[in-house]
Amino acid sequence: MASFLSSRAVIAAVCKQSTSLPVSLQKSSQLIASPQLNRQSQTLKENSPSTGSSSANLQLTNLPYFVRRTASNQLPVYLVTKAGGTKQQTKIQKTEGDLDALRNDLAQFLELESGGTGAAKSSDVSINRLTGHIIVKGWRKPEIQKFLLERSF
Repeated sequence: MASFLSSRAVIAAVCKQSTSLPVSLQKSSQLIASPQLNRQSQTLKENSPSTGSSSANLQLTNLPYFVRRTASNQLPVYLVTKAGGTKQQTKIQKTEGDLDALRNDLAQFLELESGGTGAAKSSDVSINRLTGHIIVKGWRKPEIQKFLLERSF
């Protein structure tokens, strides 16, 4: 019976501490920056004068989209096989911003559509709006990685 009472005391102490938790979460949520602010801070770090000659080699572009790297600093480009191995796709994850512009630039780079603004959209490059992924038909990982590296992602 004594262990039951002591466990109730522990639970009551934990409940008292948990009531202060939302206040700290409110404070920490104000400190969390939006992805655009993170992107601006990354460009400021790249432009810092302390890097010396390497800052002259950096070419910053003002693109309407951004592809974030993985935790292991790799490009988020993956090969996907579906339909029992007969459907091969390449998927770009961790995309932000104007996905239509990214899709159009990628399709032009892969020569899947003509460069005109009134050109019909190719079905070879599609956007999953729910997940924010760009899906390309076929296994095109080296070409897509080259595309992303040329744009300094």
